[in-house]
Amino acid sequence: MKIHTLLPVLSIAATVLTFLITAVVRRRSASTVSVLLVLAAVLLPSVADLYVLHLRELSRIAFSLRLGFAGEFVAAFAVLLFSVLYGRRNPIEELKKAGPLLGLVAIGVIFVCDLFLTWPDLVRLLLVPPAQVLLIGNSALSAAAFFLAGIFLLSFFQMGKTYFAAAGIERWNLKYPLIGVALWSGSILAIHANALANGGFDRSFLYLGEVGLLLMDGFFLYAYLIQRPPEVALALSRSTINRSLLFLLGGVGIALLGGMADVLGVLGPLWGRLAFSLTLLLGAGAFVVVFSSARLRRELEEFLGVHFYSSRYDYRQAWMTLTRSLSEAGRPEELLPVLMEQTREVTLAQTVTYGALAEGSPVLTLREMLGWSAPRDRRRIDLSPALLSSLSDGLPRLDSREGDPALSPVFAALSATWILPLVFRKRLIGLLGLGMKSRPVSVLEDRLFLQALSVQWTSLLVGASASREAAERREVELLSGLRAFTFHDLKNAGAGLRLLVHNAKRNMEDPEFREELLFSLDSISKQMDHSMEQLLSPYHHDYARLSDFSPGERVREVVRALGWEASPSLVLTVLPVPDLLVRGNPRAFDTTLRNLLLNAREILEGQSDRTERGEIRVEVREEGDAVSVAVSDNGPGMSREFIESRLFRPFQTTKKKGTGLGLFSCRLLLEQSGGRIGVASREGEGSEFWITYPRGNPESPPENLPEL
Repeated sequence: MKIHTLLPVLSIAATVLTFLITAVVRRRSASTVSVLLVLAAVLLPSVADLYVLHLRELSRIAFSLRLGFAGEFVAAFAVLLFSVLYGRRNPIEELKKAGPLLGLVAIGVIFVCDLFLTWPDLVRLLLVPPAQVLLIGNSALSAAAFFLAGIFLLSFFQMGKTYFAAAGIERWNLKYPLIGVALWSGSILAIHANALANGGFDRSFLYLGEVGLLLMDGFFLYAYLIQRPPEVALALSRSTINRSLLFLLGGVGIALLGGMADVLGVLGPLWGRLAFSLTLLLGAGAFVVVFSSARLRRELEEFLGVHFYSSRYDYRQAWMTLTRSLSEAGRPEELLPVLMEQTREVTLAQTVTYGALAEGSPVLTLREMLGWSAPRDRRRIDLSPALLSSLSDGLPRLDSREGDPALSPVFAALSATWILPLVFRKRLIGLLGLGMKSRPVSVLEDRLFLQALSVQWTSLLVGASASREAAERREVELLSGLRAFTFHDLKNAGAGLRLLVHNAKRNMEDPEFREELLFSLDSISKQMDHSMEQLLSPYHHDYARLSDFSPGERVREVVRALGWEASPSLVLTVLPVPDLLVRGNPRAFDTTLRNLLLNAREILEGQSDRTERGEIRVEVREEGDAVSVAVSDNGPGMSREFIESRLFRPFQTTKKKGTGLGLFSCRLLLEQSGGRIGVASREGEGSEFWITYPRGNPESPPENLPEL
C-alpha cells in the first residue's frame, strides 16, 4: 500500500480529533458553533472520497462521487455560515443581515444535492485499464461547479470583512482558522477547476481535497492548542524580519521575471534574447528601487504591522529606539532632530510636527517640521483657555468627525491626524503632531502606544531643558568672572594714567616724551574703550521695579530716537499699534527693542550679495493675557542648531562684529522685569523676535518717561 492512499483515513481521523478538541477547549459561542459545523460538514465528502479512491466497481464509485459532490455543497454552505458568524462581535445581527442571502444559497444547495442524489446519469465514469477511473464532465457538472465557486468566493469576501474589521490582537486570534478554511476551500475549487478545464479528471485528483483538509485541521489545532497571543515574543526584531521578507519577495520577483523572460524565447532566438535581457534588466532595476526607497520600506512595515503581527507597533523596538536617541544625541540641542526622525520611524508617520508653548503663554509656536513645511505666517497658533485645559490631560487626540471641533484648526495647522499633548506637572508645554497615511485599525492600541510616546518625549525634552539651564548658569558665572577681569584691566589703565601724569610733570618740555605720551594715551584710550564695551551693560538701572506702560508709545519713541530714514536698500515698517497697557519695566523694554532693531539693521546691511530690499517690521500683538511686540526681518535667518545651542548666550553671534552679549543681557533684563523674549527663524527666510509682557491694569496711569 502506498503512503498517499492513507491520506483520506488520516484526514478523517484528524478532523474528528479537531472536532473533539474544539468542543472541549473552546468556550461556547457562535464562533465555536460555526467551527464545529464546518468540521462536521467536511467529514461527509471526505468519507465519500475514501470510498471513491478504494472501490473498484464503477456503479459504487459513481454513487460515492455523487454523494461526495453533494457533501461538498453542504460543506460549502457550512463555510458560508462560518464566514458570517466567526469572529463577529454581534453574530446574531450579522446572521439577520445575511438571512435573505443565506436562504437563497440554502435553496440552491438543496436543489443541487437533490440532483446529485436522485439523478444517477449526472456522473459518468470511464474505466481505463488497469485501474484508472476518469470522470467525464458535462454541462450540469459545469453549472454545479460554478455555483460551488460562487459560494466559496462569497465566503472569502465575508472572511475578509471579518479580518479587516478586527483589531490587531483579534486578528492574531482569527487569522489561522480563517487561513485553514480558505485552504480547504481552495483545494476543492482546484479540483473542480481542473474538471472544467480538462472536461473531467482522474479520481486520484481527489487526494488534493484530503491534503487541504489536513491543512485546515492543522491550522485549527495550532490556533486552539499552541498559539497563545499574549505570550507571543519574537526573538528577532521586526526590522530584521521585514528586511528578510523583503529580500525573499525580491528574490521571488526576480525568479518570476526570469521565468517570464525564458517563456518569451518562443519569439525566436534574437527577439527571445532581447526580451530575456530587457526583462531581467527591468526586474533588477525594480529590485534596487524597492531596497533603496525608504517610503516603500515604511509602506511594507505598516502593511505587515497591521495585517500580520499581533500588534501594529513593535513596542520593544520603539522603546529602545527612543532611549538610544538620548544617548546618541550628545548635546541637548541635538536631541530634537534625532527625536523627530526616530518618531517618524517607529510610528510610520508621513509628517511629524513639534510645537512649543512658553510658560504662561497661550500661543503655540511650531519649532520643528519633518516631511512638510508650514507657511511662515502660520507657525503661531492661539489656543483658547478651554482648549489648553482640555489638552492638559495628556491623552492623544485623533482627527475624526466625532472629535472636538475646536481642535480642527490645530490638526490642520500641524498637518496631523494624531495630536500628542506634551504635559509636564499638569502644564501643557507643547504638542506633537503625527500625519498618518492610513486610518487606525485599532484606535485603542494606537492611543495607548502614542500616549507612552508622548510621555517619553516630555521626559526627554524636560531633561534637555534642565541641561540647557545648567549650562546657562555656568555661562552667567563665566560672565561674572569676565567682569572681574574687566575691572582689573580698568584698574591697570588707571594706574598707567597716573604714571603718565607723574612723568609729564617733569618731562613735558621734551618733544620726544610728548610723542611717546600721545602714543601711550592713544593705547590706553583704546584699551579703556575695549574694556567698557565688554563691561557695558544696562544693569545699573533698577529693572526689577515694575509699572504699567503703553508698548505702542514706547515703540514710537524708540524708533524716533534711532532717526532712521528709508533707503533704497532698507525700509522700516511699524504696523498700526493698538492701545494696550502691559506690566513691566519700560526701560528694559526700550533697551531690548533698540537692541533688536539695531541687530536687524546690521544683519541686513551686512549682506553684500543681497538682491531684494531689506525690510524690518514691528508689530504689537494681543495674546490672551499677554501682549507681544514682534520685530521681524527678511534677512538670512538662523540655523536650528544656532537657536537651540548658542542664541541668547554670551559670545555667540551671527554678526561679523559682535560679542553676543546684547541679546544675552536683554533676556536677563526681561526676565528680571517680568517679561520674556522668544524667537522663530529658519535659514533663508528671516527671523522674528518678540518681547512679551503680561497685560497691565487699564485703570492705572502709564509711567511717563523722558523722550529718547
